[in-house]
Formats: sequence, structure tokens, C-alpha cells
Amino acid sequence: MDPQEDIAFLAGSPNRVYLLRELRERPGRGAELARRCSLPRSTVHRCLDGLATRGWVEKSNGQHRLTAPGELVLSAYEDLAETIAVSTTHREMLTQLGDIGRTLPTEAIAEASVIEATPENPYATIEHYVDVLKSGSFDRMRGIVPISARLLNDAGRPLLEANVGIEIVIDEGVLETARESHPDAHQFGLDSETLALYVHPQTLSFGLAILDAERALVGAYDEQGNPRACLDGTNDALIEWANEAYECHRQEAAPIEARPEITNSGASTR
Repeated sequence: MDPQEDIAFLAGSPNRVYLLRELRERPGRGAELARRCSLPRSTVHRCLDGLATRGWVEKSNGQHRLTAPGELVLSAYEDLAETIAVSTTHREMLTQLGDIGRTLPTEAIAEASVIEATPENPYATIEHYVDVLKSGSFDRMRGIVPISARLLNDAGRPLLEANVGIEIVIDEGVLETARESHPDAHQFGLDSETLALYVHPQTLSFGLAILDAERALVGAYDEQGNPRACLDGTNDALIEWANEAYECHRQEAAPIEARPEITNSGASTR
């Protein structure tokens, strides 16, 4: 049988999915299933016939049971349904994350909070990020920063003064902006003993902060570099993804101390 036909059959009626879920809980006779699902017996029998034809349900000793293939199909269907729901709800954020958004696991998004900028509060995302940094409830931070902003510098300074260990990956554009627009904050960072700064050879398009390997924030930006959404969570799927994304970019970046203009300036090489 054509898999597309099977998919269309299952998705064609919520009653079929409902019956599979009921049988996942426990087997049942046709009449009993009709009562449990509050469905007409004729509807239940038609659904069961179609499910049995596809090998998803079997009948033994008068009772209908979910088969192993049926369990796999139901689980895959539920995963797809969740993926569609998440991608629809957070379409704008995922689009603005670009290619990196394609790698985010569905569960990483579904189990996290999403803070989005709105016309009423266009700074909601950056304000949330700054509030998290100001909380200072962590001892180590690793991050990817695609913009240079005074708010971020102001929030990061107390962390350095409190000897929080910080690793940050930036790109050439952020480095140049930091030098020109925020020279004092930039030099303070270079002089800090607890900040390790790395420069990525390519333009960075998303933000990331990993706090003590227990909490992760992912920032989505528009084409003008304005923060539009922030994903904030502690679930294992998000933390694992964040660690992999950070390490990948960190390995591609070079320590700022390796740059001739930094070394020659006499800045600390830590």
C-alpha cells in the first residue's frame, strides 16, 4: 500500500487517531471502545477495519489491540503534529534564525519560553536578555553575540567585575563596532582576566548564551540586526543543541589575542 495513502487515511479523521490513542492505553472490544470514545459503533468498526487492514491494530480473543507498527505510526504522527504546531506558532522566530533554526529540535522549542518583540514593546527581547544577565545567578557563561550594543555592555560589566567566567564569540563587524562605538567597554573587556573573546571569520546571524550549562537563550535578529525573539529554556534538548552550536562556532573562531593589532597594543593575552 502507498505510504501517502496511509498518511492520508490516518490524517483524514481524528477518530482514527483517537482510537489508536485509546488502544495505546489498553485493549478493548468494539462496543467498549465506542463508549470510551463517545462514538457510534458503526464509526468505530469502520475505523478499526481500516486500522487493522494496515496492520496497526489486531484483534485477539475479541479485543482490539495496538500493534508495534501501530505504536510507531502513532508516535510519528504525534511528533509531526507537534512539529507543525511549534513551527506555526513560532514561524517568525524560526525564519529569522535562518539556517541555524533548521537544526533546532522541536522539543527544544516546545518546552521553552519564547519572548518576542511586539509593536507595543519592540525591546521586549533585549530587555529579557539583559534582565537574565543582571540576575547574575550563574558562574560561567558562553555565548555568541552578533551585535554590539550599550545595553549588553552595561549588563556584562558587573559580571566581569564579579569574576564570572565568560567566553564570547563575535564577528569582524561586531569587533569593529565595539572598537569605534564603545571603546571604553571594549578595552575593559580586553583587560579582564575572566573574559575570553573569539572572532569568527563569518558574519554571525544569531545570538546564544549558555549559563552554567543549565540554561540557554537563543536570540533571533532581523536583517537590520534588531533582536526580534528570544528562546529561553532549561530542557535537555535545548541545552544539548546549544552546546553543539556554540562549540562548532567556537572552534571556527580565533582568540582575539592572536590578532596582531591586539598583541601589539600591549593588551593582556591571558
